[in-house]
Amino acid sequence: MLKRIFKMLAAQGAGIGVLLLTQFLLPPIFLHSYGVSGYGEWLVLSAAISYLSTLNFGVTTYASNQLTILRQQNDLEQYRRLQASTLSIIAALIAGGTVICVVVALLPLNRLLDLHGISRAEAGLTALFFGLQMMAQILGGYYNNLFMVVQETHRGTMWWNARRLGATLAAAALAIFHQSFAIIAFGQFVAVLLIAILALVDLKVRMKGMPLGFAGADWVTAKSTLKPSGMFALVYMQTFLLFQAPVILLQWLLGPEIVVLFTISRTVLSTARQFLSTITSAIAPEITFSFGGGDMKKLLDIFHYSERLVFSLIPVANLGALLFSPLLLDIWLHKPALFETYTYALMALVSAVMSMREHKQYFQYSTNVHYRLALIVFWGNLAMISVSIPTTYWFGLHGFMITWLVSEAAQMGLLYRENKKLFGDDASITLMPAFKLVLFLACCLPLCLLLVDYGRTHSLVVSGLLATGGTALIFAASYLVFGLNVVRRRFARG
Repeated sequence: MLKRIFKMLAAQGAGIGVLLLTQFLLPPIFLHSYGVSGYGEWLVLSAAISYLSTLNFGVTTYASNQLTILRQQNDLEQYRRLQASTLSIIAALIAGGTVICVVVALLPLNRLLDLHGISRAEAGLTALFFGLQMMAQILGGYYNNLFMVVQETHRGTMWWNARRLGATLAAAALAIFHQSFAIIAFGQFVAVLLIAILALVDLKVRMKGMPLGFAGADWVTAKSTLKPSGMFALVYMQTFLLFQAPVILLQWLLGPEIVVLFTISRTVLSTARQFLSTITSAIAPEITFSFGGGDMKKLLDIFHYSERLVFSLIPVANLGALLFSPLLLDIWLHKPALFETYTYALMALVSAVMSMREHKQYFQYSTNVHYRLALIVFWGNLAMISVSIPTTYWFGLHGFMITWLVSEAAQMGLLYRENKKLFGDDASITLMPAFKLVLFLACCLPLCLLLVDYGRTHSLVVSGLLATGGTALIFAASYLVFGLNVVRRRFARG
C-alpha cells in the first residue's frame, strides 16, 4: 500500500509543479501582453465556458471507482457491461457538449459578460475552442481514471498533468506573440486532444486485453449509472460554483480590477491547498481498494492517520503562503500593490477550511457513498453564491469572502457526520481535531499579519527571512499540537 501511495505522491508532486507553472507563468505573460483589463476579460471568458467540464455527468468518477471495485471482486462480466455502457454515455455527452459549444459561440458574449476589449466574433470563437478543449478533457479524463483499475493510478495522473502542461505551454507561447484569444484557445484545444490520444494508447497496453470500447454496452446498465453519476455531477458543480461563478459575479458587481486581485490572491493561496490535496489524492485509490475489499479496519486506519497528517500541515501551508505572499507578488509580478492584507488573510482562512472539507469529502467520494455528499456541496455552494450577491454588493470583495468562509465551514461540519455514518458511527470519529485546528489558526493568524505588515516596510531579504522564520515556527508548533510524530512512526513501520 505505501509503495502505491508514494507513487501517487510523486505523480501529485509533478502535478503541483505543473499547477505552479500554470498559475505563475501565465499571469505575468498575459498582464504584459494584454494589460490588467485584458487579462481580467480572458479570465471571465474562460470562466464562462468552463462549466462544460461538468458535462460528464459524474460518469467518469463513478465508473472508475465502480470498475475498480468490480475488478477487486473479480466480477469481469459486469465490469465489461459497465465499462462499455459508461463510455457510451460519455460519447453521447461529448456530442451534446459540442452542440452547446456551437450555440454558446453564437451568443453576444462580449455584451452578456460586459467585455469591452474584445469583439463579438473573437469572444464566440474563443468560447468555442474553450468548450472543445473541455470535451477533449472529458474524454481524456475518462480513460486516465481507468488506470486505477490496474492499480496504476499514478500513471493516469501523470497523463492528466501532461494535458494541463500542454495547454499551459501552448497558451504561454501564443500569448508571448500577442495572438488573439481565439488563437490561444485553439492552440490549447489541439494540445489537449493530442495528449489525450497518446494516453489512450498507453492505457491500452497497460490493460492487457481488458475492454476499453463500446462492445457489451446495454441500456439497462447505462440507466443504472445515471443516478449515482448524477450525484457526482452535483459534486463536480462545485468547481464552477467556487471558481468560475465568483469571477463572473465579481466582474458584474465590482469590475475587472477586483477580479484580478481576487484571482491572484486565490492563485497564491490555492498553491497551499493544492499541496495538501496531493496527500488526500494519493490515498484516494487506497480508500477505494480497502472499501472494495471490505477491509473497514484498514479504511479507518487510513482515515485517522491521514487526518492527523493533513490537519497538521494545513496551518503550515496556508499561513506560510500568506507570509510569503507580499514577497512573491513583488518578485513574480513586480506589483506589490496587488497585496491587500485582509483579502489575503481571508483567502488563507478559506483555503484552510477548504482543505479540511476536501479531506472529509474524499472518503465519500472514493467509495461511491456520495449521495448526501452531493446534496451538501451542491446546495451549500449554490446557497453561498446566492447569499454572496447582496453581501458583495453591500460589503465588496470581503463580503463575498466571508460568505464563502462560512459556507465552507458549514459543509465541512456536515461531511464529518457523513464520514461517521460511513464507518457505522464509530466513536473515534469526532469534531475535536477540527476544533483544535480552528483554535490553532485563530491564535496564529494575528501573529502572521503582524509579521507581514512589518516585513512589507523593510527589504525583500528581511521580508523573506521573517516569512521563513514564521513558517518554521508554525510547523514546529503544529508538529507538537497535532502529534505528527505518530504519523512518522506509522510510516516508519511500513
